[in-house]
Amino acid sequence: MLVSEGIKRVELGRDEFEKRVWEWKEKYGGTITNQIKRLGASCDWTRECFTLDEQSCYRGIYYTSRKMINFSRFLT
Repeated sequence: MLVSEGIKRVELGRDEFEKRVWEWKEKYGGTITNQIKRLGASCDWTRECFTLDEQSCYRGIYYTSRKMINFSRFLT
């Protein structure tokens, strides 16, 4: 999205970047979930959550950093 507009993430500022993340999530989040379901994933879909959601099940158990990390709820 940003590349096609010629904009870098850091040029947006945090609020505008979060706004665009939510727009992307609303547009594509359901598609990703449906693909995982069609692949036959047996998940507890009642516990599905988005990490930027204020009511997220991840709040308080992860940290922000300049590095990309993989997250596992079972290692906490």
